[in-house]
Amino acid sequence: MKFLPFFVACIVAAQMATGKTQNPPKASDAIYKVFVEDGEDARNGLSKFSEDELTARAKARDAKVRALLAAGELKTGEDFHEAAFIFQHGDDSEHYLFAHVLAMEAVLKGSNEAKWIAAATLDRYLQSVGQPQVFGTQYPLDPNLAHSAKNTEAGSSPAPFLTGRTLAPYNEQFLPDSARLDFCVPALVQQKQNVAMFNAGKRPTDTMRAPGCPR
Repeated sequence: MKFLPFFVACIVAAQMATGKTQNPPKASDAIYKVFVEDGEDARNGLSKFSEDELTARAKARDAKVRALLAAGELKTGEDFHEAAFIFQHGDDSEHYLFAHVLAMEAVLKGSNEAKWIAAATLDRYLQSVGQPQVFGTQYPLDPNLAHSAKNTEAGSSPAPFLTGRTLAPYNEQFLPDSARLDFCVPALVQQKQNVAMFNAGKRPTDTMRAPGCPR
């Protein structure tokens, strides 16, 4: 858990970063276009592309984001928030860690929307390296439960999702609910209700984030 002291330091820094410039930079159209493409591939990619094509497209997006970052084109909290979402769709711990750093940069630059993805990318990173999550943003499949495909809600996504989910591995005592709420993560009791909803074949859309937070 050596990574966590760095994260705690970032929390303190984020809470201190309240100043605003008189002429704030404008969000980048370039990162927004990559962000939109990434979201479309995540939702509907398999209906348009093969898995190999999707992998190639994802790698190309990663390269574009890194090039924009190296060129100093990412300037606003919104820019870094969108970049974080792109990398959290990766498939290994390095992607998740990089996404977390981008999300914390977004928070430092004043993006309230980035608070949840900052928590989620830390949880995803921890689970990817064999450690329990600490916020409770991840609902992976429970290997001890049956997984049935359900889609019971009218007007929902055509792609079914699997039941048999859990919050484990999860260190529930590591953070108080107050810290979760600061990062737009719902309280522990709501998380457990979300698990029950998932496993009843319902999407807990309105309760995946804390009340009053952007969705």
